[in-house]
Amino acid sequence: MAEKYLVRDVDSEGEYEIDRSGDGIRVRRAGTEEWKAVELQPIGDSQLYLLMVDSHPTELFLQRRRGGAVATIGRHIFDYDVERWRPQTAARAGRQEASGPRRITAPMTGSIVEVRCAPGQAVQAGDVLLVIESMKMNNEIRSPAAGTVEQVPVKPAQRVNAGDLLVALHLKGE
Repeated sequence: MAEKYLVRDVDSEGEYEIDRSGDGIRVRRAGTEEWKAVELQPIGDSQLYLLMVDSHPTELFLQRRRGGAVATIGRHIFDYDVERWRPQTAARAGRQEASGPRRITAPMTGSIVEVRCAPGQAVQAGDVLLVIESMKMNNEIRSPAAGTVEQVPVKPAQRVNAGDLLVALHLKGE
């Protein structure tokens, strides 16, 4: 029997089913017929993982947090709230809002190359907030949603570790 979860990010929400019976794990969005075989394999002792979806590999950096996770895939950041589905969960999901600033954290250890935002600045979803150099590659950290920058505790040339706070963002509408 499949377990049901409610997954929310800034822009959307959905109900997902996870089936752990048989060989491996299968996932599907509730109401669809298509199951996807999934496997999440850790890479070393870090928060880096190899996600296999129907035998297609994707590397992701996963930071688990209370009530959800922040997944970084390439240059894209996905901040999700996850809870077990219940009828009352689905009913209140449409009116529930996250409280406090959205924390954007370093997806990897590296050095800050450039800071492109400042406290009080309005940003749109996808705007580059800063650039981190890691393993001789520059990685743009983008805003996951529209909002106002509340805090930027880093500066150029500063070393950061995976999970360190880079930007606190007050989301539009909160």
